Amino acid sequence: MSTPSSIGLSACTAEALALLVLPDLATGRLTKEQIRGADCVWCETALAIETAIDFGARSGTFAGAVTAWYPRGCPACVREAALTAYTAHPETCEQCVDDPSVCHTGRALRHLALKNPQL
Repeated sequence: MSTPSSIGLSACTAEALALLVLPDLATGRLTKEQIRGADCVWCETALAIETAIDFGARSGTFAGAVTAWYPRGCPACVREAALTAYTAHPETCEQCVDDPSVCHTGRALRHLALKNPQL
């Protein structure tokens, strides 16, 4: 299973992964495979250990009970989510308004979205 460190991502990029909006567990729309991390949380594609991006264990409410879940994503969906986050980020970042070239979060999101085809 890929984790940020196992695929060579920096700590800053790992922080950017934490900014990606995951599907809401409470909606009840995720499959058992998505909840346990076997399928991508966005597109339901079966994941390979070598390429899955692990978001770490989470807890949330499912069927009225607090439960653990293990979201993972495929590289294409992670890139898409990163692009969405990267596009929205400057609207809420004072640093990006002043000088986006020094915003570590913006650079990490850009890296996820555009510069890491093997992610």
